[in-house]
Amino acid sequence: MENKYQFETERLGFRQWKEEDKIPFAKMNANTKVMKYFPNILSREQSDEFDS
Repeated sequence: MENKYQFETERLGFRQWKEEDKIPFAKMNANTKVMKYFPNILSREQSDEFDS
């Protein structure tokens, strides 16, 4: 069986981005509370550039 994770820690598994990850990631990046310590919130387009 192929391991779906690139690597794992005791608590987390890390995998490649999937298309269905884009919408929740963009919502998170557009949230002012989530992005409180970042210079700006991100637009959908800016957020999508992260997986390029």
